[in-house]
Amino acid sequence: MRKIGTAFIIIIVAVNLSAGTLLINEVAPGTSGDDWVELFFLGECGERIDISRLYVTMYYGTNEPLSEDPITLHGCDLPETPYDDRFAVVHLTAPGIPDETDLTGDTNRNGVLDIYCNNYPSSLWNTDCVVAIDTDDDPKNGGIIDFVAFSNRDESPNSTMLQYLEYARAAGQWEPFSGENPQFSMVDIGLRGLASHQSIARIGTEDRNTKEDFAVTAFQTPGRPNIISAVGRGGDLINIPRKKITVVPGHPFHGECTIPLTVFHPVSLRLRVFTPGGMMVHESPLQRNIPPGNRSLSWDLRGRGRTAGTGLYLAMIEAASPSLRRSQRETVYLIVSRYR
Repeated sequence: MRKIGTAFIIIIVAVNLSAGTLLINEVAPGTSGDDWVELFFLGECGERIDISRLYVTMYYGTNEPLSEDPITLHGCDLPETPYDDRFAVVHLTAPGIPDETDLTGDTNRNGVLDIYCNNYPSSLWNTDCVVAIDTDDDPKNGGIIDFVAFSNRDESPNSTMLQYLEYARAAGQWEPFSGENPQFSMVDIGLRGLASHQSIARIGTEDRNTKEDFAVTAFQTPGRPNIISAVGRGGDLINIPRKKITVVPGHPFHGECTIPLTVFHPVSLRLRVFTPGGMMVHESPLQRNIPPGNRSLSWDLRGRGRTAGTGLYLAMIEAASPSLRRSQRETVYLIVSRYR
């Protein structure tokens, strides 16, 4: 019975994979202990895949399948879930944390489907390294589903990673290379490796199994579409797309006061909220070393010992970059309405 059940699971995985394409979409190897890999399911609406029994691995050391419970990715984002159903983020060295699965949903409410694994504790390497989606943790048996290799190109390639690279090439999952240094066929992460706020991101959805599919970016977007590059106008540190925000406390969609913004350089941020008469009703702590990417600032509508009433408020967002010796201040108009 066990052999039949195992065969059945393998068949189901293969059928689901044929309905769409499961891709490595983003890799963060330079974090301070929470290296992660983002998966993306490229498919049509109605297509889906259970990824729970697959491995996301650099092969080295001990690895484990993603989850004991089903985790389904979909070809389209479903409106009934608070996260993008096309993505999942695999935390490679975070044992003991319950996975977010079909049974649990987004338990930490961060808008991302997070999966926690007990893989090799030092992964990922921020020098020469590979990452694969595989049916197991053996690169030799042809089970590689997707693959990416990256290197600091120090002209001293790691022999173990190069062996994994050759297995991927034999499986047709990475481009052939005829030069003298195989590091130059891998994504270039720079001699010092990636900074903690950087990642390796897939440029589009075409999978050519080459380093040209990826780029290094300063905008980590786990669980969301990639941002390859973004530059502020005139050297801006931040951009705030919405300068007027309406808040209706208790409303299912407009009940929270959240200000979205894009950060272009590592900055410190502070939010202050004033009445039209200039009285400050809220001041946030200074948030230091905010990395580039899509961020948000929030106000709980409390200040000066009471809850904000209906009316207009002015939100002042201050950004500062000591390294660039530059600062920026932006104003957002907050309209609080307690009438429903």
